[in-house]
This record gives sequence, structure tokens and C-alpha cells, in this order.
Amino acid sequence: MRLEDAMTCAGKGAPPPVFGDWPRRRPERLAKDKLAQVPPFSRMPPDLLADLAAEADVLHLTETTVLFQAQQPADALYVVLRGTVVLLGPDGVIVDGIGAPAILGAADLFTGRHMFTAEALAGPVVVRIPRAAMMSALERDGALANAFLGLIAAAGQSMAEALMAQRCLTGVQRLAAFLLEKADEAGAEGAFVLDIPKKAIAGQLGMTPAHFARSLTRLTEAGVERRNRNTIILNDISALRRLLEGELGVATQDGSTAQHKQRAAYMSFRGHS
Repeated sequence: MRLEDAMTCAGKGAPPPVFGDWPRRRPERLAKDKLAQVPPFSRMPPDLLADLAAEADVLHLTETTVLFQAQQPADALYVVLRGTVVLLGPDGVIVDGIGAPAILGAADLFTGRHMFTAEALAGPVVVRIPRAAMMSALERDGALANAFLGLIAAAGQSMAEALMAQRCLTGVQRLAAFLLEKADEAGAEGAFVLDIPKKAIAGQLGMTPAHFARSLTRLTEAGVERRNRNTIILNDISALRRLLEGELGVATQDGSTAQHKQRAAYMSFRGHS
């Protein structure tokens, strides 16, 4: 569940908090303080938040560590405060990449089981809140309960929009739109450097590693450069934007109707990426 989606659903237009000031050693020491900055926890009364934090554990994970398995009982809520976590389907294919700050397993608390497997990718710091403590807090704080309903609704909408994009947009279009969105969020104009694990991007865009690699290669003509497994450089944002506009303007087999669907999917994709 992306925090941006949850904030939009809750009617908040402010950007999510940025957690760039972690200490090099023992980052978990700050984790519970950081939790107070993450919506909807930031809206909780201090005494209730303190009770919840007292029940929580802080996990400083190494890459490939599994947080929880698909179909396992959902005995906790997970708040990613630093790093990246990927969600895997039953077949082991990545279905999403979740970067901090983010909340995992909100809906699972109510269904009782985890839908996906969650695996650490880029050194995440995660706060694990036991289900019993979280459910008690929801019962005590009606505003918090409403906010969590918003989380669940936003997650469902985000998934529907992602499926629409996968059905109507090519891999090149999805990847170009994603990169441009990240550049726009950063306020970049000429060039931009994105440091996100490619494995996480591929999962978020519904692409296999091979499909992602082919799409990234296609974007090299627009100045997109792969530096290492975690870094993508946009040397010419305008060229990438022109390439995407050209891709969306190409008529497909059923002509204007298909083109209209592509543009609608693109606008929907930009709304949730």
C-alpha cells in the first residue's frame, strides 16, 4: 500500500514525510519516533500512540529476509520506515515494490491472512505492530479506524488502476510514465537520477525482469541510462517525454478506440504511481 494513495484517499494533499536523516549505526533507535510522523499514526493522541509503540518491535532487515508468507495468519501490521520491501505472488513473481514510508497488511488484519509474501529488498527498517494491539487501538480511536478504512479502499483502487495500465499500456509506456512521474515529483527538469532497485520497479509495473530489461533498453534512445542495479539516469527528460507522447499517439489495431483506452490508462496510471 503506497502512503501517497492513503493520504489522497484520506483527503490530504500534503506530500508524504521524507526520512533521510537516519543514523549510520543502530537506525532502529529512531524508528518509533519516526512512526509518529507517518499518517494515520501522526493523527493519534500521544498517549494512545505511546501505548501502541510500547507493543511494537523494530526490525532492521537484510536483503531477502521474509517478513511474512502468503496465506500465513496475519498476526501483525508492518510499517516500512526505511528501505524497500517487495511483495511476491504465490508463484514467486514480484507483484509490487514498496518504498518507505509505507504500511503493509492493513487489509490482511481484517481478512486474517496475508495475500502476498513480503521480502526485504533494500535494507528496510520496519516497525511490527501486533494485530491485537492494532485492533485495540482501532477500537479506541474512531478517527484512526476511519483512516484505516481509507487505506484499504485506496489499496483496492490502486490495484484496479494498475491492472488497467497493465492491460492497456505497453511495458515501454508504463516504464516511461513511471520515470517521468518520479522526475516530476522531484521537480527535475533537464536530467534526473533515480535510486530505486530495478526489481522493485519491475514488480510495481507488473513486469518480469526480462520484460523490464527490454523496455529499459528501448528507452536508451531517449537518454535513459542504467548505471547499476539500483540506479537509473534520465539524461534528457524532454526526450523521454517526447518518446512517451509518440508511443501513446501510435494507432493500434482497433484505431482510435484503442488509442483512447491507452490515454485513459496512462492518466489513471499517473494518478496512482
